[in-house]
Amino acid sequence: MLKPFAAGSAAVAVGLFVGSLALAQTSAPKAPGAPAMKITQAECSSLWNRLDAAKSGNIGEAQANAHVTDFKAVDSNGDGKLSRAEFQAGCDKGHVRSSATTGPGAGEPTAPKR
Repeated sequence: MLKPFAAGSAAVAVGLFVGSLALAQTSAPKAPGAPAMKITQAECSSLWNRLDAAKSGNIGEAQANAHVTDFKAVDSNGDGKLSRAEFQAGCDKGHVRSSATTGPGAGEPTAPKR
C-alpha cells in the first residue's frame, strides 16, 4: 500500500521540480523603453512605408508610439519627429517593434480573471 503512494509522491515531486526549471528559464519583462528583439531591415522598411504613407519623409511621435519603444532615444536630433534614417537606426538598436501590440500576447503575463 505504501509503495504506490511513495511512487506517486515521487512522480509529483519530479513533476514539480521540472516545472520549476521551466519557469526559471523565462525572462523577466523588460522595462518600458528597453530595447526589444531587433526586427529585420525588410520589416523595418515595410513598417516605415506604412507609417509614412503620405511620403513626407518623417513621422511624428504620435505615429511612432505604437512601434517605437523609446522615442527620445531614436529621435537623435531632438526635433520631435523621426526621419527614415533615425527610424532605421532605431530598428538596428532594437527600439522599434513590428507589432503594435503590448501587454498580454506580447510576452507579458496575463492577470488572472476573478
